[in-house]
Amino acid sequence: MKEQMLPYAFSKREIAMARVISSHKYSSILDLSAIMGKSASSISQIVKSLETKGIIKMKREGMKKSIEISDRNYAHSLQEMLRSEPYVPWEKMISNSNIAVLFRNITQEESFEFGISPISLWRARRNLAMHGMFFTSPEKQSAGNRNLSRFIVEYSDHVSRKYMAEMLPEDAITIWRSGYRCLFKMHGNSKKAAERLPADTFPTALTVSPDYGIQFITSDSYFYHEPNLTKLDIEEIILHTLLIDPESQTYSTYALLLAFKNERKIDISLLIEKSSRYNLMERTKSFVKYIKSKGNTREWPLPDKKELQEQAESYGVVIG
Repeated sequence: MKEQMLPYAFSKREIAMARVISSHKYSSILDLSAIMGKSASSISQIVKSLETKGIIKMKREGMKKSIEISDRNYAHSLQEMLRSEPYVPWEKMISNSNIAVLFRNITQEESFEFGISPISLWRARRNLAMHGMFFTSPEKQSAGNRNLSRFIVEYSDHVSRKYMAEMLPEDAITIWRSGYRCLFKMHGNSKKAAERLPADTFPTALTVSPDYGIQFITSDSYFYHEPNLTKLDIEEIILHTLLIDPESQTYSTYALLLAFKNERKIDISLLIEKSSRYNLMERTKSFVKYIKSKGNTREWPLPDKKELQEQAESYGVVIG
């Protein structure tokens, strides 16, 4: 996982150069060499790295190549942050492992820290805390530094998209993603599809429903990827079924049928706890109320009790 993160982390020199380019539009390699006091070859290497990360772009004007901030949203947010707060030591703040900690801290997505050693994380958190950049709640984040929060949210989204594009097969369709975690589907047989999948990926939702006593008919195969994942429990499989389309009564019905079929196996507290990882907390609480009341307490998009019972009979599911 660390190998996946390294291409996106910044060095102190890269942040220093981004700072210069943010204030000196249309700079050339020689211009940057003179301003930063480094050799042209060294500057070229840093420029290439920043260009790969999408922070800057090269622009040709006649025989001259100039360098400027790219058109990407996160690049503009970085530029605004560097310009508006020039005295903050950003070279120390958002370089190396610090940025992974900021990803986790600001987006609340824990997978961004996978693969980074505990000592590196401890050092990064300590350094950020010393500069008032390690927050403990979303309220403190937005109040603490809005420019930083906007940049981190936008850049972490880019990193997540890039990671998925490199990790998943070309024909995979992402249904939901957060950090390095995602739920996706592929058309056709799940066994054949699984042969092309990355490590730490497991079939889920309707694809594994036969293992839990229900054979749903579908032409798609569903999978969930998460670094260091070793297995999926029934609680996760139910949540993934809801996650396919949280506003769909059809998938709510599928999830309920799985839940009622395996009611004795499900840990309700764990189901609710895990739901926060998918932003499904409120939906899951209403889902649990429905189960406990046997369909008498209902909120949209959960099905009418009579409709669910009709579906349950066709799948051999008993609702008390």
